[in-house]
Amino acid sequence: MLLPLLTSAALFAPPAQVAPAPSSAQAGVTPQQAEADLLDAYDWGRPLPPAPALGGAAARDLRWLKAAATFDPAKGRPASPFTDPRGQAEAAALGRLLKAPGTQRAELLRALPLRRSGTALALWRWGQRQARAGAFDVPLRQAWEDRLLAEGPALTRGYALRHALCWALAEKDEARFAALRVKPNPGAEVTLAAFQRLFGLLGAPSPLLRTWSLPGLAYQDLRLDQLGGSRVWICPLEAGPLPALPDGTAWIVPSASGSLDDRDASLSGDLLTEGQALAARLQAAGRSAHFAPSRSAFEQLGLAWFPILIALDAQGAVASVRMGDAAPRKP
Repeated sequence: MLLPLLTSAALFAPPAQVAPAPSSAQAGVTPQQAEADLLDAYDWGRPLPPAPALGGAAARDLRWLKAAATFDPAKGRPASPFTDPRGQAEAAALGRLLKAPGTQRAELLRALPLRRSGTALALWRWGQRQARAGAFDVPLRQAWEDRLLAEGPALTRGYALRHALCWALAEKDEARFAALRVKPNPGAEVTLAAFQRLFGLLGAPSPLLRTWSLPGLAYQDLRLDQLGGSRVWICPLEAGPLPALPDGTAWIVPSASGSLDDRDASLSGDLLTEGQALAARLQAAGRSAHFAPSRSAFEQLGLAWFPILIALDAQGAVASVRMGDAAPRKP
């Protein structure tokens, strides 16, 4: 699962966004609001809302969107609810792409109509899995990203832009980044500026970050190359076993809330409680890490989606940044 700094599709929203409450239960909900509620729930990982009382084409489009949000991309395709020729043709075109061999995918991708939000969401979910598995070569991956950027709801366009930017950074592809910057992406200026800062980090000395040692909870201002490794893994600590770290890998654990001002040099309240809980887990496992309680410190560097793997060269400069969609699932 991709772990966001705030929310997984916050490209077109301010940093302080709070998860909106579903509204489809309200009487007289419009098809547009019903679609927005379902997409919001999908984005935030909430249960999908029950379908409101819609009729005709609007009801079928919403069923298609729900099917796209819930089908298993590894096993099949979303079930089509359409009875009209255009809807049936769009669902059939998606089905052909999802089961096609690699040699046919580029042509079928270009021909795929994206008139309905459900088609875009299904295309995103299928393609994200293909990209993670290494089934796309670079031209096909970029064609898939560009297809989603061109049409569909803001959610899938935001996902596609995030994916494309993360891979451009990982591959140090400045030409791809320049091409993405000139595409029409209203509201994405903050995200594009963050990636511009990240491209500026490549080859530059390691940035300074304020962290607290784990399990000792000792305050420290250190550059990334002073953390004890040539690789830096930045990922929250989740339930279950601690991740296995290869030799030479330093681990930074971002705070769940990230509420500390980056100028503060002490922990208190909920942040202290969070740090103590992390320290206890690592001490029990005989492990060490670094606790980063400030979200703004990451934002200033442009680091927005976890996990993040930063490689350093022999001089301690930043050699590569693999973030979010382009990061490995494990360190």
